Amino acid sequence: MSTQRIFLPFPLKYQTNSCNKIDNIISYTEDLINFCKQYNSLAEAHIVDFFINDTWEIIPKEWRDVFEVELENIIRENNYGSNKERNFVNKMIRLASFHEYEEDWPESLKKFIRDTKELMLSRDISVDVRRMECEKSIDKRILPGMNEKKLHEVKILSNLIASLAKENKINSIIDLGAGQGYLSRVLAYTHNLCVCAIDASNVQTCGAQKYQFRTEKSLGFLRKDKNEEERKRNGCLNHVTQHVTSETLTSLITEWNKGSNKHIEANENTGYVRDVEAATNAKDVKEKDLEVETCSNKQVEQDDDNYLICGLHSCGQLSSTMLDLFIKNEKIKCVTNVGCCYHLLDENEIFEHGNSNDEKYSSFPLSKFFKEKKFYMGSTIRHLACQVPSRWSNQQESSINAFEHHFYRALLQYILFKKELIKDTPRIGKLRRRDFTSFSAYCAAALKKLSLPLNCITQVESEHYYHEYKKNGFMHKIIIFWTLRALLGPCFESIILLDKCLYLFEYSIP
Repeated sequence: MSTQRIFLPFPLKYQTNSCNKIDNIISYTEDLINFCKQYNSLAEAHIVDFFINDTWEIIPKEWRDVFEVELENIIRENNYGSNKERNFVNKMIRLASFHEYEEDWPESLKKFIRDTKELMLSRDISVDVRRMECEKSIDKRILPGMNEKKLHEVKILSNLIASLAKENKINSIIDLGAGQGYLSRVLAYTHNLCVCAIDASNVQTCGAQKYQFRTEKSLGFLRKDKNEEERKRNGCLNHVTQHVTSETLTSLITEWNKGSNKHIEANENTGYVRDVEAATNAKDVKEKDLEVETCSNKQVEQDDDNYLICGLHSCGQLSSTMLDLFIKNEKIKCVTNVGCCYHLLDENEIFEHGNSNDEKYSSFPLSKFFKEKKFYMGSTIRHLACQVPSRWSNQQESSINAFEHHFYRALLQYILFKKELIKDTPRIGKLRRRDFTSFSAYCAAALKKLSLPLNCITQVESEHYYHEYKKNGFMHKIIIFWTLRALLGPCFESIILLDKCLYLFEYSIP
């Protein structure tokens, strides 16, 4: 088996071939922590409270001064929608995406912008996944349910996983948080690997089974006249509904290796319930169909007990769970993980209050290093860590719309508090696109969501507030504030990833 490796695209300043690699990583991590702590108040500020808490004042005065001069020119000339205003918005987008700044800006502001770029982990790929040994095209019969974005992700990650599996002589893949089984199907039917697709949601598993049956049928895997050698060349795919822990995974591997030909559904009392009809709601997937000899019926045939565990968009704490399983289960030799939804991490709040004696499990931090630092983010900063400002320039229209939506939400919050209609920040939830055609339309839709009378904010009132606050430059202040704050997002994401990296190092995984 090849040497275990951790690939993290460290900033150029901290890249080294030194044998003291861990010392270099710790040095980088400490610099990053100190920087983030310096701007913690900016990161913690919630955009909905912009007017209530006078959030603009959080920005250093010399930064505000330079931006306010530019805003005064737009306000004085009433240039909303003009080239000057568009240039200003584009400047903010380019600041977020490329860290571009004006030379006459204060040195402290320019340093902040440079530091956010130089301290975050690079988004460049550190392994050339386009040149993987196992790169294969995907048969269109495996594609049902995948949009263009999902296909792009699945193709790259499946090639990487297949190459790692081949390099490490692994035939068995465990796909955690498998969802609709897109990655699992490609690994099984394109790369001929044996895959156990696990998801905590039975609804997702049933959908994955539906797609699996359609794929197997269209590929001809259900034909009884196929010879044994031809069947062996096909991968295998089994679906499991289960909340995974170190203990349940061991049991699942045992069940999987028995060659079960039915969906395994976890049960709190009995452990596993074999019941295809109860678990499968898809009309075109019936028990008698699944009993035909398919690739998912085959017993896993392998010379060793090694596994690769993987996940695409491993939500919240699932990424941390995968690393924990990788460390604690000696049969898992490789892990490949693309995480997401950092705001759903189960963060241990003991670090906020300084009670380090509480050993409650948390998915952040994992490492002893961060635990000893008592580093705490909180929900608002974890949401910020999900921001990818480098994409704003490629999604300019949606970025501009997002600016206006932030203005809408903050202004609505101010009106609701001023009228004493709420005491705490309410969650409005998802609104339709047409609800954002104007601020008055937005208010009406939001009030309905909040079960408040529609006449508590009249159309005349909402339009008055909107025009009054916009003409005084408050929407542009929100754009500036949101942009500067978003620059910190990749830095906090880097901290989350470094915590995982150090966790592995602490268990002697180089």
